Order: sequence, then structure tokens, then C-alpha cells
Amino acid sequence: MDKKLSFIIVAIIAIGVLGFQYINQSGPFSEAKPDANGETYTVKRVIDGDTIIVGKSGQEDERVRLIGVDTPETVKPNTPVQPYGKEASDFTKKHLTNQQVTLEYDKEKTDRYGRTLAYVWLDDEMFNVVLAKEGLARAKFYAPNDKYRSLIEQAQKEAQDKQLNIWER
Repeated sequence: MDKKLSFIIVAIIAIGVLGFQYINQSGPFSEAKPDANGETYTVKRVIDGDTIIVGKSGQEDERVRLIGVDTPETVKPNTPVQPYGKEASDFTKKHLTNQQVTLEYDKEKTDRYGRTLAYVWLDDEMFNVVLAKEGLARAKFYAPNDKYRSLIEQAQKEAQDKQLNIWER
């Protein structure tokens, strides 16, 4: 009986340790890192808070729409500039213009408008998350592209709790 109980206790502890490691490496508490297969580009121009133009020597420039975030509009035809749209656009310009970024793709690489869809990494930080954390973007996902949904939604919640920018009351 003692051996059986000891075995059960050891098994429960082992399962707990493995479960904790799994959650920390791939779950909601994991530290996101850029995909090793991502491509590096230079940001040539910022269209608005969530759309940029990137380029690479010898290739055509690409229009990139950041996955999982939606910033207030500033350049959409027949749409007035929305509150915090200029701030989101200026923030993106300040942090990304002329910077080397890594693009990480999800399940779909382009949208119906022909834009490249990507998570944009500046060094080891995902800029999509930064926009949400600063309260300059809302989390917005279109299936099937939702690899970092929990991370971006958590960043948005932090901004909401702090009442930052678009979440100001």
C-alpha cells in the first residue's frame, strides 16, 4: 500500500511539473519570441497605426497589415480621422520608420486587399502587442489568424485597466 501511494504522489508531482512547464513555454504565460522562419525587412513608410510599407534589397516593397490589432482610422477614404488615430500613427512612425523588423506570418499570409498579414517584431518585442499595451489599438482578429490572440488581448486588458489613450474615460 505504501509503495502504491508513493507512486501516485510521484506521478501527480511529475504531471504537475510537466504541466507547469508546458504552460510556461506555450501557454498564456509564455514570453513570445519571433518565429525563427520570419523575414527581416526595413520599414520604409508608415501608412497609419496598423499598416506599414516594408522593403528588402532586390524586392518590391510590401504593404503590411499588423495582425490582431486595429488602430483608429487616419487615412481611410470617406472616414474622418478618429480619436487617437493620429497618436497611433505617430507612435508607429516614431518606433518603426527606417527600423529593421522581422515579419512573422500566421495561417494566411495575405488579406483580400492583397496586403501582407504579419506580426511585426522590433528586436525581441512584438509591435502588435506594444500598440495594444499602449492603448493605441483594439485587439481584433479574423480567423484563422489568431496565434497570439491571448497575448494581444492581455495587453489590451492592461491598457483598459490603466485607462490608456483609447480606453480613457
